[in-house]
Amino acid sequence: MRRSEPADSALDAPAQLLRRAWGARARTPDAEVRLVDEMLSGGDAGFGFGSAALVPEEAVATAVLGARGGATCADPAFTSAFPDPAAAPDLRRLAERARKGGAALGLLEAADGTPVPAWIARGAVATRWARTPDALAALARPDAVLVLIFAPSRSGDLAARVAEAFGLTPLEARLAEAFLFAPTLEIAAAQAGIGRATARDTLARIMAKTGAARSSDVVRRLSEVMSATHEEPEANTALLADAFGLTAAEAGVALELAAGATQKEAALKLGLQPETVRSYAKAALAKTGAARAKDLGRLVAETRALAGLVAVAEPVFTTGRPETGPHARLRLMPRPGGRRLAFLDYGPARNRPAIIFHGFVAGRSLPPRLAAELQARGLRPIVPQRPGFGLTSPADGDYLATAVEDLEDLAAALGGRELVLFARDGGTAAALAFAARNPGEVVRGVLLNPRSPRGPTIGVRSGPVSRMTRLILEQPHLIEGLGEFIRRRTRSDFLEAALGQTLGGIAPDAAALRDPAVRAQLVRDIQAQFAHASAGYAAEHALYAQGWTPAAVTGGTWLITHSGALSAAPDPAAWAILPSPRFVALEGAGVLAQFSHAEGLAELISGGS
Repeated sequence: MRRSEPADSALDAPAQLLRRAWGARARTPDAEVRLVDEMLSGGDAGFGFGSAALVPEEAVATAVLGARGGATCADPAFTSAFPDPAAAPDLRRLAERARKGGAALGLLEAADGTPVPAWIARGAVATRWARTPDALAALARPDAVLVLIFAPSRSGDLAARVAEAFGLTPLEARLAEAFLFAPTLEIAAAQAGIGRATARDTLARIMAKTGAARSSDVVRRLSEVMSATHEEPEANTALLADAFGLTAAEAGVALELAAGATQKEAALKLGLQPETVRSYAKAALAKTGAARAKDLGRLVAETRALAGLVAVAEPVFTTGRPETGPHARLRLMPRPGGRRLAFLDYGPARNRPAIIFHGFVAGRSLPPRLAAELQARGLRPIVPQRPGFGLTSPADGDYLATAVEDLEDLAAALGGRELVLFARDGGTAAALAFAARNPGEVVRGVLLNPRSPRGPTIGVRSGPVSRMTRLILEQPHLIEGLGEFIRRRTRSDFLEAALGQTLGGIAPDAAALRDPAVRAQLVRDIQAQFAHASAGYAAEHALYAQGWTPAAVTGGTWLITHSGALSAAPDPAAWAILPSPRFVALEGAGVLAQFSHAEGLAELISGGS
């Protein structure tokens, strides 16, 4: 088990590297330099470091067990799965391991016979998961341990939301949910109330929509999405051997089968004889209680997710769709090479699509007022997550080429309709590259405070954000470290403090941040953007640092706008690549123009101004 807040300096290396480099670059030890150092180190602000995880409440069940194994405090989901915990021998054994070692990860058999991943811990490491005063008080008793069950696939609500995200029809969703646990497709078909022939055709459509190469892959892909709300450690033989009670050899075979390999493919990759793999596979299935390889894939996905969950400093419990807003639908599109594109669709489908690009760290979701203003002007806001951000897979090769290909597939899925593009800061390169390759599809483009092809203008804007921007552009070796720093520093209190420090000096942004709903949305956005990796952040900054040269754009009308509270007007010569661009100031706006100037911004995007 990984420690939730390591005492060694390994995770602090990015901050230390940045502070040393910042000190070397800064000309004077002015207040802004001290402010950035305070933001990186924590200073005297009183907030702690560590990452957060967005945890769907429907996926977890918790209880506090006393010394004799009985539940002194349990939520309804746990009681349903374990009505008599003292009579569950595997639960007692895992609890004893936790009492001796502080924490233990393993599998438990629920009352219905289904194996579920569980984590049991005692002491301070367990208190963050005590969601009620009663649970917290129960944990203070001698020998008390907390049990955390993480089984998102058991939640019908989560399964329905994932089915919707993949665009499954009601029939497809019904069969997919049944297939999660049914031993065979025939049994799943019976549970879904359809015939075998219909089930086979329906499963083929599900595989196409989820990007599954074979039927067993469907369960793994659905489970991964239901589990993927936080950083997940790479699945490895040591993790599986410890959690599942397997030998190293059995764990190696289990890992391959869970990833979708056949026994023959696993034998070839591991250099083993087919009969040896069959023996190890049989042992792995028996020890885990999984009926088939597809069930093993589900257990591995959920166990990996649980191992990542318990390593964070702050679980942020969510329910429903708080991370997307009430009017947005999360959609997932399979991409070549096993990749996935995620985007939020605000609708309605009859309106003209407006592709809204998020920024470097936030903008994954739209402020409710901005979404409503765009819809009222006949637009359908769609926010794609670029490669390596949020739920979109990182690029396998060239970052910008992958981002454009993702957008082209998205445009095709929208029916080839003419698009409106809106991009700001980090999204500029992907937006312009897409427009250059697809001139006939973009009728209007709006860039807000765009990253200039000539780089940031020295002296235009001061403050920690612009200084940090120039620093990492001038010293690109810092980029990966900064991305990793952000990913590992996503506790809500830290992010709230950082937002105040970086934007508090800009009057319209300071006013926007006084609204708790604005702060909460920004914090959740940042947490969701960096939930899995900092690959997108690092790749995008590296693109600009290496010298970004956009191709000429020949189609559409273009507007370059800048926030009046931030900087002077952009240099027109830098935007000669665009066809007759118009330049407009969004007076009184700062970094958070999408919150403070929603109506004016919507007017610019729609072409009403």
